[in-house]
Amino acid sequence: MEATREIYWNINGKGVMYSVALIAFVILIVGVTQKVQSWNKGRPIKYDNLGLRFKMFFSAILQHDKGVFRGTFRRFMHLFVFYGFLMLSFGTLVIAIQDHFGIPLFYGKKYLILSLLLDLFGLLTMIGIVMATYKRYIDKPDHEDYSFDDAVLLILVFAILLTGFMLEGLRIFSTNDLWRWWSPVGLFFSNVYQKSGLSVPLALRFHAFIWYFHMLLTFSFIAYIPYSKLFHMVASPLNIFLRSFSPTGTLTTSAILSNDADKIGAGRLEEFSKKQLIELDACISCGRCQKGCPAYMSGAPLSPRVVIQSLKKHANQSNSLFKRGLINGSPIIDQVISKETLLACSTCGLCEEKCPMSIEHIKRIVDMRRSLNTEDKGYPLEVETIFKTLSREGNPWGFRQESKYYLGDSQISLLSEKKQTDILYWVGCFGSYESRNQKVSEVMFKILQKAGVDYAVLGTEETCCGDSVRRLGNEKLFQQLALETIQKLKRYEFKTIVTHCPHCFNTLKNEYPQFGGNYQVMHHSEFILNLIKSGKISLKGVLKSKVTFHDPCYLGRYNDVYQAPREVIASIPGLELVEMKNNRTWGFCCGAGGGRLWTDNHDNLQKGDQIHDILVKKALRTETEILATACSLCLTTLTEAISSSGANLESKDIAELVYDVL
Repeated sequence: MEATREIYWNINGKGVMYSVALIAFVILIVGVTQKVQSWNKGRPIKYDNLGLRFKMFFSAILQHDKGVFRGTFRRFMHLFVFYGFLMLSFGTLVIAIQDHFGIPLFYGKKYLILSLLLDLFGLLTMIGIVMATYKRYIDKPDHEDYSFDDAVLLILVFAILLTGFMLEGLRIFSTNDLWRWWSPVGLFFSNVYQKSGLSVPLALRFHAFIWYFHMLLTFSFIAYIPYSKLFHMVASPLNIFLRSFSPTGTLTTSAILSNDADKIGAGRLEEFSKKQLIELDACISCGRCQKGCPAYMSGAPLSPRVVIQSLKKHANQSNSLFKRGLINGSPIIDQVISKETLLACSTCGLCEEKCPMSIEHIKRIVDMRRSLNTEDKGYPLEVETIFKTLSREGNPWGFRQESKYYLGDSQISLLSEKKQTDILYWVGCFGSYESRNQKVSEVMFKILQKAGVDYAVLGTEETCCGDSVRRLGNEKLFQQLALETIQKLKRYEFKTIVTHCPHCFNTLKNEYPQFGGNYQVMHHSEFILNLIKSGKISLKGVLKSKVTFHDPCYLGRYNDVYQAPREVIASIPGLELVEMKNNRTWGFCCGAGGGRLWTDNHDNLQKGDQIHDILVKKALRTETEILATACSLCLTTLTEAISSSGANLESKDIAELVYDVL
């Protein structure tokens, strides 16, 4: 006798099953169609590098690599469920093909091997569900607001698997299956029934009841997929495939705006891109973005997870058969996402690094900020004041360009006089006007002179690069500042722009090319390291001290410059680098980026410490004497935080450390 089993053993409800299946798949198709229609409302997207995309897609999905699942427990939890579902779906497909087309796939060795695999992978799936339940409700959940949907899915999937094994056990018990050892989990249930004293007639009735119940659960699950969190198994892989290859923090590209442009940003769902709408369904609400968000940790009214989930809820309501047309096209700002929430973001990018589903939070936040100009919501008064001051004077404080402190120094050459130079040193607004950063500028001038570098500055011609303006959402003003600067730079010849401000560095290097400003740009940490390695400056002194280095967000996560500042520190005799627990990619923000430095009223909304206070506390745990950084904004906020705390800690730029041992 060839090994097999009767597919619809003890059941006469095949017609009922197909009727229920038809209803379930109609509901599934309607739900999926609504989702796709919702995505298609967004702006078109472009993608290339198909080969690389497929490679990364299969690595992320099939291997569940560390880029998606950081943590062994979570990784194996998802692997068990993922591959369990694949195997169970494959087994169901094999049985369906044999039933409909008469192809003998469920016979002999194929039957035995498939039976064993289905039992083992079904068991793994149940283990994965138990692990998920443990992680969510027992072992310190990431957040306490798991929805009803989370519990329903766990219970539903576990019940489907459990009833499936119960059915298998009842069949083995009732038929004394000759090949029962190839179904170990079903055999276990069969032994339980046998020891319980269950009679065969009662087992047959129980089997029929459980079969119908199992069938209803299964097709309910299928119908429920597009209306539940589980739809992420479609949206998440798609979003990973469409992921951006641009650096962290890259914003939505905007064409050069005319003076009468009145529609920019995303103030309504349909003004997001298709990918941004897919992201709403790709989000699994794991909370990793929120866990590391400096604004959230400081008590500000921002959680990246809540932003995505709120927009997702809004999108689902707009797709509702009962509310369609009432919500679709309605404004988002202050109805779904508040202005205070948008302006609390420092655009540090940590949320994007932590997100396993490649969701671009910064682009979304800035797109919504851009809409403040056109949705009649407006910016807070202090932000509007900054915009007017920048437009008028070219810097956020309103100082006259002629008041730049270094203009009277005869050793500092102006590019307007030289016309050409090797190095254009970009001083930046903070390096020009803010007292703490003026010291860094002075040190950099001395280092450049000591090394015999041919350099010059723009002087009164240098205005704000527009970084904060752009990230606050005022794209028009940013483009005005950028285009004016690009026109000025066309007058001169230079090889490289060097700056000690990562925000200027990022803007000049990565954003000005969008408007024709293509320059070779270096951060001062990279340039100083080159001077040291080439022997143009010699570090002869000794600085016996311990230092910890804070990675600026716009230098590290935005531009992947982590090693250069550390090599500079390592080259200083006597200096010992002690790393903070969270550094490099996971470095904590100082809280000043994204224009947040200028939104004074955000502090009134905070319940706890300000972001820079949290960072200083992290630095103090290293028990070092110096907190070094390589960013103008970081140096300003950290100096203020250390002064306020009274901590025995000194904040320094790496250029100052180098100058101390020249």
